[in-house]
Amino acid sequence: MRDPKNLMIALLCVSATILATVLGVNLSTGAAQAGGYVAKGGDYIMYTAAVADGTDLLYIIDVAEQKLNIYYFNPADNGLTVRDSMNLKQLFASKPTP
Repeated sequence: MRDPKNLMIALLCVSATILATVLGVNLSTGAAQAGGYVAKGGDYIMYTAAVADGTDLLYIIDVAEQKLNIYYFNPADNGLTVRDSMNLKQLFASKPTP
């Protein structure tokens, strides 16, 4: 069930669905959208957002592994590139008070 090939195929299918939905909504409304879109499937939560310079980001949280990856579209290679990656366990670890 946790075959890396199956996991990658599922991730790509979910990503394609989200991107197609976002494209369809933006084309049908003709207006700029504030905020992002959220999708959840299995152990993954995905969220899209834009930063100040107009770049769209794709945030993917792996709930099982408690990791966050942030991707952006790189026109040079016509694909998604990892912008940042972080371990949520470490990020939200409780810190002792002095």
